[in-house]
Amino acid sequence: MTAGLELKSVGVWIDANPILRQVDLSVAQGECVALLGPSGCGKTTTLRTVAGFIQPQEGEVFIAGKPANGLPPNMRNVGLVFQDYALFPHMTIGENVSYGLRMRRVPKDEASRRVDEALDMVQLHAVRDRYPANLSGGQRQRVALARALVIRPDILLLDEPLGALDRKLRDRMQVELRQLQRHLGITTIIVTHDQEEALSLADRVAVMFEGSIREIGAPAALYERPSSREVMDFLGISNWLPADIIGTREDGRVLAQTAGIQIALPRSATVTGARVDLGLRPEYLRFVALDETGDCLVDASIVECVYKGGLVEVHVRLQNGQRLIARSGLSEVTTYGLDRLGENVRLRIDPDRLQVFSAS
Repeated sequence: MTAGLELKSVGVWIDANPILRQVDLSVAQGECVALLGPSGCGKTTTLRTVAGFIQPQEGEVFIAGKPANGLPPNMRNVGLVFQDYALFPHMTIGENVSYGLRMRRVPKDEASRRVDEALDMVQLHAVRDRYPANLSGGQRQRVALARALVIRPDILLLDEPLGALDRKLRDRMQVELRQLQRHLGITTIIVTHDQEEALSLADRVAVMFEGSIREIGAPAALYERPSSREVMDFLGISNWLPADIIGTREDGRVLAQTAGIQIALPRSATVTGARVDLGLRPEYLRFVALDETGDCLVDASIVECVYKGGLVEVHVRLQNGQRLIARSGLSEVTTYGLDRLGENVRLRIDPDRLQVFSAS
């Protein structure tokens, strides 16, 4: 099957400064890939290179199997949705959506039919004759999406498309956008700084640092089993436990000493050196009763309890002074006194959820 998008060793410099460094990316037809990374990592430059606003100094760009190097934006069959939507305020919604078809000299009757189809797709046919100023933020976002889709692009490029929306509307639009992308089967690249948005919208997430793709994979795999400490530290909240390797159990699992306890590392862990860093997500630290016994238990005291809606984020200090973050349900706040600063608590570490990296 022809890839929807291919970047082969793409390099971009601006004023002799490398912005993209040998970027390789292959996106299957109909796949949605999110570009995620800190500010200045090159994700927007990658999108603009695909769109044709930036021409790479090295490497090749292929869209729907066809070489795109040297082609200006209007010669590439791509649909673009920007954060500010870039709608024409003096045009009706129907005129905004049909703009790209007029530029392509599509016959009037066919253009009208395709505009109707696009507005039906985003459930906005009833506002065809209104102006952008009369619509809500979510409606304007959908108009911008309809305008991008009406030209039947080979690839859809979304640049922070939900960034201007409030939290509740953004959550709803994430679901709508994902359902529409799956229904249409259109190859999609989304640039976002919102980790939750990337993880919820994309089939795969490409994490970028310093102009290169450091790791790409399915959202759950990247979050649960990243290949580097850098990626784990960037995605979500991580606890870090420095540990010493002290031996091997009879069952072959490697033993590590950390925070005053011994932990058998996951069977899948690759251990090199006498010291390692153990990464653990907050949801895999569980509060237990103070008289609980068994393996992988650590004692701590409450530093802070932060209400997060249906969950609480609990900051604790271990007996060696190290601080960790745990997530718990509201019912556990009363059970274990999580809202009482200084309260002594006991937590269980899930050893199979530990990620093992060489000591930094």
